[in-house]
Amino acid sequence: MKKRITPVTFHYLLITGGFWMSFCIISSYAAVYLQGIGYNNQELGIIMALGNVGAAVLGPALGAWIDRDRRVRHAAVVYALLGVQAVLLVLLRVNPERNWMSAVCYALYMAMLLPVNAVNLDLCVRLERAKAPLDFGFARSMGSFAFVLVSTLLGVLTEKFSFLVLPFAGLGIIALQAFGNRLIDRDLRQAEAGAPAEAVEMKERSSSLVTFVRENRMFCVMLAGTILIYIGHSVDGNFLINLVENLGGGTAIMGYVAAFTAIVEVPVMMFSSKLPKRFSTVQYIRVSFVFFTLKILAYALAPNIPLFFAARLLQAPSYALYTVLVVSYTSSVVARKDSAKAQSLVYSMTTIGSVLASLLGGRMFDTMGVKGTMLASAAICAVGTVIAIAGTFGKKNAA
Repeated sequence: MKKRITPVTFHYLLITGGFWMSFCIISSYAAVYLQGIGYNNQELGIIMALGNVGAAVLGPALGAWIDRDRRVRHAAVVYALLGVQAVLLVLLRVNPERNWMSAVCYALYMAMLLPVNAVNLDLCVRLERAKAPLDFGFARSMGSFAFVLVSTLLGVLTEKFSFLVLPFAGLGIIALQAFGNRLIDRDLRQAEAGAPAEAVEMKERSSSLVTFVRENRMFCVMLAGTILIYIGHSVDGNFLINLVENLGGGTAIMGYVAAFTAIVEVPVMMFSSKLPKRFSTVQYIRVSFVFFTLKILAYALAPNIPLFFAARLLQAPSYALYTVLVVSYTSSVVARKDSAKAQSLVYSMTTIGSVLASLLGGRMFDTMGVKGTMLASAAICAVGTVIAIAGTFGKKNAA
């Protein structure tokens, strides 16, 4: 029996786990930090939207750069992003005040953090094409488990001490990502050195964005639908503390909810390679889109904390299923020459959804209340589900 956790899988686990721990801070605890220094829901929504816009622009730009010149090392790109993040976290710790500097630093922190995932995803594609022994599903499931650990720990620490522990946590996680990044870059070099030339060399030039859209129309329709889906998903994620407080909980309960939500993702991601083969990847993707809408609706209707926890079980057939399969799905329907750009666009669509959720959600929570906001989010998600499913039909989408 093949050993499940190979060194490559473990090293990839370090970088993806590190990213999702950082993402926990930037998403689940964004409201905790920004409200802690005096911002209201609408203001923190604007800050997060600006950060997401920056990431949505930077991610595809980095992907296009990597596609154009495969001599560019993923590790070099990630090191640069991590270095800027570290500087910004130091500034956020020494200046925990409600002023322009904190707003700019937090938005830039998000803009530097989120593109790391797209770079990691393209790295996964490169490793798999070079036949490196990588179990992406297992590594990604451990990313969710890492999210669980950090979410639980930070919920307790922020309630016991203060929100000022968050920048310190971010710096520690950056160190972990830098270490893992060094190891996985070595793995990629070794794998590509031993792989056939056709698995490494690019024989076609990467397309421009306009050409990419023209050549991948249905795929882009699917991406447009995911923007709307992720509005609902991100209204929950970006403003989770509001939902929990509306049901009578506090910061610690929020940490437990975020942790529980992540832990239910783990089985789907860990055993994604064991999914019944009688269904295709695209069929599973379609099912996940439907469950996104059902999930947000369940969050909106949950009347108390226990049932809110129960509703979080729908994270498994929605977000977890989509996340673990969309990398291979994208790789199968988009030409190899545009792989980095495509993976960046997939993640950028979720980022754009988060931007809109931040802009709309803050105002909606302040004016419509929690239940009204979540019901509206479920309706938006439903429209996105219809569009995204429509985009998975076509001759190239039978993966």
